[in-house]
Amino acid sequence: MARRSRIKTEVPREIQDEFNARLVAGGFSDYEGLTDWLNERLAEEGLSVRISKTSAFRYGAEFQEQFERDMAEQRQLYQIAKTSMADNQDPEGVVREATIRTMQTRLLRLSIALRDAEEAGDDPHLLAETSSKIAKAIADLGRTDIMSQKYKAEIRRQVRQEAAEELTQELKNDGISAELEASIKRILIGK
Repeated sequence: MARRSRIKTEVPREIQDEFNARLVAGGFSDYEGLTDWLNERLAEEGLSVRISKTSAFRYGAEFQEQFERDMAEQRQLYQIAKTSMADNQDPEGVVREATIRTMQTRLLRLSIALRDAEEAGDDPHLLAETSSKIAKAIADLGRTDIMSQKYKAEIRRQVRQEAAEELTQELKNDGISAELEASIKRILIGK
């Protein structure tokens, strides 16, 4: 079982964020310089924590992996949105679907991390509470997806209704019969 990174456990969040930004800006390289910067920054804050180059590298490699997964996820969301917009779907629906897919991916990652934490012997009460929250989030996502599908169906119905009204109005002006009008509406909107 691997130890948790000292950067995660002992370095204040603000400094971690600065370190993460430097990792990304530097292309995940120059760990010697980054380690020197981190130790200087910790000393400036009056902290006695010292991070080794090896520890910084392990943390950086893990952070890089997560960063690359997040970037791949962003590219995937962009492609979902681009494809959906090309299909002339409503912009709100595109955002909603992309959000749901993102949350599904993240909840899966959380479930895997939770399993790993359980195997590492973390607090069972905290794990149970977290599992409960994940299950609730998955259920909420399911409900949101169902509501989204109903919303889309309603929008399609309204569009068909409006098209039928416009078409029959145009044809009425040309003198169509009531039977033909009813037949057109039945075909377009299912009435």
